[in-house]
Amino acid sequence: MSVLEVPAGYTREQWLEFVKQGRRVMRSKSTSNFDMGDLLNEIINVNPRGHGEITTTLTVYAAQIRSTLSSLSKYRYVAQSWPAEMRRDDVPWSVHQHLAAVPNRFTLIREEPSDELDPNQHGQWHTDAALRARDSLPETPSTGPERIVQAKRLLRVTEEAAHAVAQLAERTEVIDKAMEDPTFRQAVRDAQRDRGHRIEAQNRSQQQPSPSPRTDSPQPVPSVEYQQTPAAVLKILGQCTSFCVTMQNAVVAAQEEQLTTEQEAAVLDSLKKVRAVCDWCEHVVTTGGSDMDEALVRLIGDDGGGL
Repeated sequence: MSVLEVPAGYTREQWLEFVKQGRRVMRSKSTSNFDMGDLLNEIINVNPRGHGEITTTLTVYAAQIRSTLSSLSKYRYVAQSWPAEMRRDDVPWSVHQHLAAVPNRFTLIREEPSDELDPNQHGQWHTDAALRARDSLPETPSTGPERIVQAKRLLRVTEEAAHAVAQLAERTEVIDKAMEDPTFRQAVRDAQRDRGHRIEAQNRSQQQPSPSPRTDSPQPVPSVEYQQTPAAVLKILGQCTSFCVTMQNAVVAAQEEQLTTEQEAAVLDSLKKVRAVCDWCEHVVTTGGSDMDEALVRLIGDDGGGL
């Protein structure tokens, strides 16, 4: 700058000396950021002022030492948070920065962070260790929960998250493991049900009524004359109707439950037995033969009690 701007409250000579010191700090490779923070606090303390005046002073100073207001504000804040006697020379400035707002930082920094790679479970302070100490996500996640949180943050867009899940589906062991979680299974069932409702609603909206000749009539529903129908047949019809209604209500109610793997397996096994019995009933009605093969007997049990 060809003209030196001096903020109000400083003499030209006083301000010029501060600028010279600041430039030396900015050029020096061996000077820590604490030196700059301490210098900034010294500048402000020479002429105490309000927040707005401090910002003006730092803005002018930043331009003259070829820095930025945000950088100087950061250096000053960290230096204020860490008195000289509470700092650790062997710990990076970035660690002090991340711990600057932690209430117990003075006690915390005296202890080494845990490190699973260290034989004694103690490591050295670094940026990720400081972020973990204040319960923030580290820049390089190393644990399962940290990687999961990182993935959720990266996959905030629904389409991208769905594509990632579809890619993971290629690894059958991943899906098999996920299905062991009752919450995941319930989420899959809910998604399937909601998708079915949407498709059904879409199909209804797209269907257009088509005129049909009056001579066309729907296929008649099979019916019987109850007064002339044997009691055994009526009993079969009643059992079938009761079963359909009862099972429909039970299955709908089960959709609201989070079944365990064992419970789901038990339901599927019972449905397999029901399907086998229905096939056998159809065989008896259509052929007149009531024999059961050994496989069916083993499946449902001699007395049918396995159902």
